[in-house]
Amino acid sequence: MLKIVYIEDSRRPERNTDFKKIIKELAFDGTFEFCDSTEVNVISSIQADGVICHSGMDGYNVIKHFAKKYRWPLLAYSGSVETTPYLRPTGTQGRMFTVDSKYFEDVLPDFLKRCEDFRSDCS
Repeated sequence: MLKIVYIEDSRRPERNTDFKKIIKELAFDGTFEFCDSTEVNVISSIQADGVICHSGMDGYNVIKHFAKKYRWPLLAYSGSVETTPYLRPTGTQGRMFTVDSKYFEDVLPDFLKRCEDFRSDCS
């Protein structure tokens, strides 16, 4: 079974609640674990097929570092002007993506499919 870790942004608890609701409505709640820490010892010990977080949250660089190190697909959502309504690859490994947070629900199935594909490629 696919395991995705959603790392909560302490700045916006209401958005965490909204995204958890979306995850449940899309019937992906069995696929997700939630983490409310960005401490190095916590992030470095995550076992996941993918990670989701806000690109401007405290600890984002820690998450990004370990995503690269452990080759986790990373979906970093944001509300910035440069983000898109679809998964936009970033970086050189092809496993990091950005999206405008208002399109989180639309891109989630595609991100999970990519996580599944990456996991299959590693098997």
